[in-house]
Amino acid sequence: MKILIIGGSRFMGPLLVGALSSRGHAVTVFNRGTRDIKWPKEITVVQGDRNEGFKFSENLDAVIDTCAYNPEHIERVFKDIQTDYYLFVSSAAAYKKAYIFPIAEESPLGEWPLWGDYNAGKVACEKYLEKSGKPYGGIRPVYILGKKNHVPRESFIYSALRKRGTITLPGDGLALAQFVFVEEVVQAMLLLAESKKEGSFNCCGNEAITLQGLVEEMAKIVGVTANIEYDPGAAGENHEESEFPFANEHFFCSNQKLKALGVSFGPLIPSLKRDYEAYYEAITRP
Repeated sequence: MKILIIGGSRFMGPLLVGALSSRGHAVTVFNRGTRDIKWPKEITVVQGDRNEGFKFSENLDAVIDTCAYNPEHIERVFKDIQTDYYLFVSSAAAYKKAYIFPIAEESPLGEWPLWGDYNAGKVACEKYLEKSGKPYGGIRPVYILGKKNHVPRESFIYSALRKRGTITLPGDGLALAQFVFVEEVVQAMLLLAESKKEGSFNCCGNEAITLQGLVEEMAKIVGVTANIEYDPGAAGENHEESEFPFANEHFFCSNQKLKALGVSFGPLIPSLKRDYEAYYEAITRP
């Protein structure tokens, strides 16, 4: 297949490009080229700004868009590129604030104040796609974890545990959160793109865990005892990501739709331990 990746320079991007190439696909990466990445020679790299348009004359089998945040981004893709299939990287943050869990793909999209403009942009993109008449799929990950995470999630918690031993949780720390690992997201995207599967798909692990439980388990991985404090005023949408990477608001989804297609999700704690030993132990050393 001839596949275009829009974005692709951070975290899951290089993993996705490598996985597609290793399966024999002809992969082109389009981005602004602001990061120094040594792509394999078989990867075609096109530098450009999506806001200024695309110049691709040949028909593509699939476009995987990792960085569309408003409908205008997608509209420009459809205007400039001929493709048989468009895969949109959305987010579980596109759902309307939920009170019934787990959240399924049929749950309504809409305003979730915790996620602010990010939520609004992803919702608008999904609604545009619904009306577009184009063949597309959408993947909705929860919090993504993994080696080389550009969002300070694991690194924040491990660093705090190793340097201070004390972590302040928002609210009471008892909200249930759900995670997915970057390799699992890539596995799902490969399947959807190769099969040109249409529809929306939650991408999330099999387990949910409280914020307190997460910190306690990560402390065990490090080999320390977590000294946990609480900030009642930081609950819900009063959360500040700079103070702790996850909000004290329930956030977990059903993954049955992707699992029915053959995507598998590993256990949370062993996967955290694997990534800590392979990557985070070295970079969070005091």
